[in-house]
Amino acid sequence: MTVYANADKARRVHTPTPQPMARLPLHAELYLLAHNDDTGELHINEQSLTIGLAGAILLDLWLAGHIEIGWTFNEWTQQWKPEPGRLTRIKTEPGGDPLTDAALAAVEQTGRMGLRGDQTRAWLRGFAASGLYERVRANLITVGLLQRTRRHRFAGLVKTETYLAVHDAFAVRARARVRNAVTFHERQSAYQHEAPDDQCVALCGLVAVLELAEYLYVSGLSIGRLAEWLRYAVEQHKKPTISTVITAVDAGRGDLAVAAMR
Repeated sequence: MTVYANADKARRVHTPTPQPMARLPLHAELYLLAHNDDTGELHINEQSLTIGLAGAILLDLWLAGHIEIGWTFNEWTQQWKPEPGRLTRIKTEPGGDPLTDAALAAVEQTGRMGLRGDQTRAWLRGFAASGLYERVRANLITVGLLQRTRRHRFAGLVKTETYLAVHDAFAVRARARVRNAVTFHERQSAYQHEAPDDQCVALCGLVAVLELAEYLYVSGLSIGRLAEWLRYAVEQHKKPTISTVITAVDAGRGDLAVAAMR
């Protein structure tokens, strides 16, 4: 989360704008891909995206080395042991921005509750229910990634507010990484680029389970086949932590659907 950490320091003087070529945190990339570049409108249901954002933030914590997912540390033996769904905080220092600090505090609270079973899924539900969509948007405005824009509709009679990226390069680069990951696996023998990294693979998985594939375009692939390749990228990456969180996000969307039918 280098962009956010640096931005937080610079905010004492002025509100910074991340460089268009900078690598954004996973949750910021997901937020951008889930909105229309021109209108700021959501591509999917807000509740579904919120679960996805929670998963992205949890993976951001793991990518930054703040937590372990699926492991617990035995103080008596001084050894790590696998425990599916377990969340364990590693670093004790603050994360660098309010959203990260809140996520870390929620991880610690989940641990103190002594939940047995899938802590990851419980954390996702709890953190997503805390007004997360609005909090993420507010944080992206604060770090200079989004800007509030007033629009006029119906001959200027109706004024509405929307939130747009300060530079279209942010979303373009995020989409390009996802497309490159698909192309790498689809044409591996002829594709010369490096394999996708952890963050890119995580984004592929989130795009797949949140059904955002239709808002990407990869030449020669239908939406269904594109979604399959996105899932394949996660499977072939063979990182259990990423797969665990993606599966938990997918399950969380299922929970929402069941709740809506009651």
